[in-house]
Amino acid sequence: MNLKRNSNPEGRTGPAPHCPLPENLPENLVPIGQELSRLEESARFSSQVQFEAAKSWQRWNLILGVPASVFGLFTGGAAYTDAFEPWIVGTGALIGAGLAGSMTVLGAERRGTRAKACANTYHDIQDDARRLLLIALAHMSQDEAAAALQSLCDRYSETRQTADAPARRFYKRARKNMEEGGQQFAVDAAKSVPDAQIARAPAAAPGLPDTNSIATTTAPAAPAVNDQEK
Repeated sequence: MNLKRNSNPEGRTGPAPHCPLPENLPENLVPIGQELSRLEESARFSSQVQFEAAKSWQRWNLILGVPASVFGLFTGGAAYTDAFEPWIVGTGALIGAGLAGSMTVLGAERRGTRAKACANTYHDIQDDARRLLLIALAHMSQDEAAAALQSLCDRYSETRQTADAPARRFYKRARKNMEEGGQQFAVDAAKSVPDAQIARAPAAAPGLPDTNSIATTTAPAAPAVNDQEK
């Protein structure tokens, strides 16, 4: 069975795959390696989505919490003085109570903390799956590899059960960040550069020198000028 493991189809857009299968991977471990690659990709995207959710909820916690604290301090201090009209103090108290109630209903702080914890867990699963695939998998038996994969899958399922369902805008932000190279290491980005800047030359005709090699898009150098031809 001949499997193309590190393929990068022509016309592919977006960042290059982060976890191609190792070249020295035994054939009986290829299905496990493919599943590890899928798990790494899924955990990477889930981590980014939860990070976006955590940032949004933390932002809402500040948007609601800071004014609520300010109005609470204002109304508390104004109660000891007669510098403000009663209706001003009452309005401030109502606004502060409304903001505090909104914080309680939304649970922004709680949601943000949970989203951040789930994001870090997904990120750990992503790192463990990548290391297992690229470093340890080729030297493991099939039973050991299957057990390691099952352990990572169990961790992923457990985290997914505890995570809140993120809003659609978090998916869009996460996808945009990933397409722009988010969570991509420099070594992986460097590997994808040549594939985006090279073009395949047409196959050589019989009897002619082989031109089926990678041709760069760099313009050819100008020919040297002989002083005698001036």
